[in-house]
Amino acid sequence: GASLLALTAMQSVPTVEPGEPMLRASRGSRALRIAPMLALLVGAGLFFSRPAEPPPSDIKLAIGKPFVQGIIALFEMKVDQIRLQQPESQWTHFAVGMYVFDLLIDIHMELLFFGAQATLGSAEINLFFRGERFGTLSSRPCPLGGGGKIRTQMAGQLVVDDVAVFKKIARAVVHEDEFTVELYAVLAVELRGTDHGCTLRKDMCQTVGTLRIPGVTFAKSVVLHGAQGFSVEMGALKLTDLPATEPAGKALISVDARVTNPSTFVLKDLDVFSIDIYTDDSWPKTERPAAESLGVKFAEVNTEADFELGRGQSDWFQVQGFLSVPEREYDLVKTADVLNHFLTSRPTPLIASIVGSSQPFFAAAATGTALRAFLPGMTDKFGGCTNIVVRAYIDLDIPVAVASLLNPLSGTTLHQYLYVALSNPFDATLYVCGLEAEVMFNGAHVGQVSLPQLTLEQAIVLPPSERGFLTPNAYPIELHATELPSLLQLLHDIAPQPAGKGVA
Repeated sequence: GASLLALTAMQSVPTVEPGEPMLRASRGSRALRIAPMLALLVGAGLFFSRPAEPPPSDIKLAIGKPFVQGIIALFEMKVDQIRLQQPESQWTHFAVGMYVFDLLIDIHMELLFFGAQATLGSAEINLFFRGERFGTLSSRPCPLGGGGKIRTQMAGQLVVDDVAVFKKIARAVVHEDEFTVELYAVLAVELRGTDHGCTLRKDMCQTVGTLRIPGVTFAKSVVLHGAQGFSVEMGALKLTDLPATEPAGKALISVDARVTNPSTFVLKDLDVFSIDIYTDDSWPKTERPAAESLGVKFAEVNTEADFELGRGQSDWFQVQGFLSVPEREYDLVKTADVLNHFLTSRPTPLIASIVGSSQPFFAAAATGTALRAFLPGMTDKFGGCTNIVVRAYIDLDIPVAVASLLNPLSGTTLHQYLYVALSNPFDATLYVCGLEAEVMFNGAHVGQVSLPQLTLEQAIVLPPSERGFLTPNAYPIELHATELPSLLQLLHDIAPQPAGKGVA
């Protein structure tokens, strides 16, 4: 409007004809000559006071950002698998109390169509577990295609800066069925046109062009699956001699194991895990968590180097270490129970407690984690005969023994001697430092063998996997006449014809 007024004013101004003196111009004509100048200034002022027209890129941004934000906000992101693997360098973070690991996340989603090829820009994504922040995922660009149903990957580096919360999510990974992690970031979405690889219809690509839309809010909750205790399965316990310069040196203990991992996570580069093996103090009720049920520690073992766990059931792997039992009567008795269960082919409930890892990231996550498992009893499959005491040979004159028992003046106890045949079911040298045995016949107690605690020099030494070892020395046995009919029947049954030395 102002510019039209200015134009009208300029057109109504009279001009001075050539050759006519300018001095003849009247005062009114001078006013008319000034008027167009004022009108032009007013029009210019009004023009420059109006907001400038935005460039085309700003128009695209103003229209595209709400559209893209709506698409990003609406879709549900589902995680198929998370692969953890060792980064090129992690020690700079470790030096300042942070832990870092590389992540590769397989995801699928269903989006509205963008009308172009879209990419989530690289971002610093904050990670939360049950309302508590535990770290940042520095993600690399993630392709979203043109929308619709897509499968893609999000790669990046996880930096943990709150170890306490990280331990909580690590326990959820190990023990729970499923749990939720929240992601939040402000990032950019890039839309690519024909000259940047758009693969949609030509008219769609040309319509959108190439555009980077910053400031898009990315807020998602993703459901992840836990390992539900990994369902640890143990195989045979094996003992093997190690080179030693003194008798009864350390023996190597090894146990085969495999686990089932139903979780979302593929755990690469676990490397060496240190594990203590305990008895289960809450068995058979097991109402308490494993970490609160640690009984007596009897072994310290490690996984092999380059240890890793994929999803599903793992292959059998081996852990190796040493027996480690405190020299206390309670601990020794509990450990003896474990070995007794094992040798009598009965399963033994145990707890494997993770002490640490050679990888700082997994050490922070897993230290203190406890998993229940059963050690199977030894069977023929694991080494043949499982009895250590196989047979006893009594040096006995049966007629004299019967006469002594029937004589009221000779007492009610027979003091005799026996030789013991022993077997060693282990692949390590076995030192027998004591022997307690009860002699039962037809359900009645008729005698006992009680060897005092033998010193290392007096111990019965069984070579590895020895079968049918007969002690060179005889040991005392007492036969009681408390149940006289049963004892007499025993002597009758073992007496050969004619009566002489018997064998029990």
